[in-house]
Amino acid sequence: MDSTKQNPKNILMATRPICLPWDEASKNFAWELSKRLNSSKRRFHLLTYRHLPYTFLNIFEHSIYKNPSLQLSNKEKLRLLKFLLFNNQKLDILHFLFTPSPLTTKIIKKLILPRYKFGRKESEAVKTIQTVATLNFQAIGRENVRDYLFADQIITHSKSTKKSLNKLGLKNVTHIYPGIDVQKFKSQPKSKFLQKKLGISYRDRVILYTGEYLRLEAVDIIVKAFQILSPKFNNLKLILACRIKSSEDESKKEEVDLRFKKLGLSQKVIYLETFGEIDKLYNLSSIFIFPVKKMTGKFDIALTILEAMACEIPTIIADTGALKEVVQEKDAAIILKEKTANELADQIKNILINRSLEAKLKTKARKNIENHFNINECVKKYRKIYDKI
Repeated sequence: MDSTKQNPKNILMATRPICLPWDEASKNFAWELSKRLNSSKRRFHLLTYRHLPYTFLNIFEHSIYKNPSLQLSNKEKLRLLKFLLFNNQKLDILHFLFTPSPLTTKIIKKLILPRYKFGRKESEAVKTIQTVATLNFQAIGRENVRDYLFADQIITHSKSTKKSLNKLGLKNVTHIYPGIDVQKFKSQPKSKFLQKKLGISYRDRVILYTGEYLRLEAVDIIVKAFQILSPKFNNLKLILACRIKSSEDESKKEEVDLRFKKLGLSQKVIYLETFGEIDKLYNLSSIFIFPVKKMTGKFDIALTILEAMACEIPTIIADTGALKEVVQEKDAAIILKEKTANELADQIKNILINRSLEAKLKTKARKNIENHFNINECVKKYRKIYDKI
């Protein structure tokens, strides 16, 4: 037997419940990393709600959650902390893919991490990684940022967040852009089944927004822009694919629906919530829009934008937070500076009437994702960190 052979590293992906459907960025990302990097060198441990319908030799499930909700209740948080407390001898790396609250961070620092060091040599101590998808510096207060961070290695999704953390004196920070599967998300023929299901004809030009009704403050802009455009384009339709996360979201949806009814446009608007085959929805669309005024609680780099661009859908985004980092190559997407309904309507109109512009945006969007947001490149960078730390 080869005595130099090393034992595999056991890596826990500390996340919200990993379960079907694949409709939330952080759990999707944890699954992609685990699926692509599990090997004889790396064993991944996933925190799930019920068992997943997949089998991998080096992926182990721990069904600790009793509810699939992404909003962890206090009971679910306690289940997570209990699991971390009593599995300290089995793990080598703790990888947190969500930003804990200050209270949870204190518990991790004071109770959990010391248990992982107890009885181990310094060189054998459990290592910690935090992937910081976003940090709301304004809400947190820059002086309190350290209350949310504790890991040996911090990984940010955006360059701007890394730069901000470096300015605060944090040196253990690296930046890795998130990636998507460019083989799954690509230009495909429109699904006739989906067209029929949604009542969309082959002549219709479809505007797609996948976001939220309230928190991102985009819907009012979209309603006004659609009101401006509809008299000029009879074949225009709007899809609002927004998950209802609260009673406030439900109220906002009802308000939006009432406004469209009063405008006589309700037949041109389609409402969707959870949608399993999102790649088919992108390919049904003529233009993807993300005219948000806020990115509170959202990834710095919204994966939905990357997915739409990979499908060669002309894309319009707002110059909000780190979103402009999505556009790594010139003219890969249109960036709204003023974030007004008139500006959005004008840019949509330009794409609808200018076939040359539309074609250029399609080609450059795909190239932008292939060159800068390919999941394969993202995975390579995480593999280096797992193997080195």
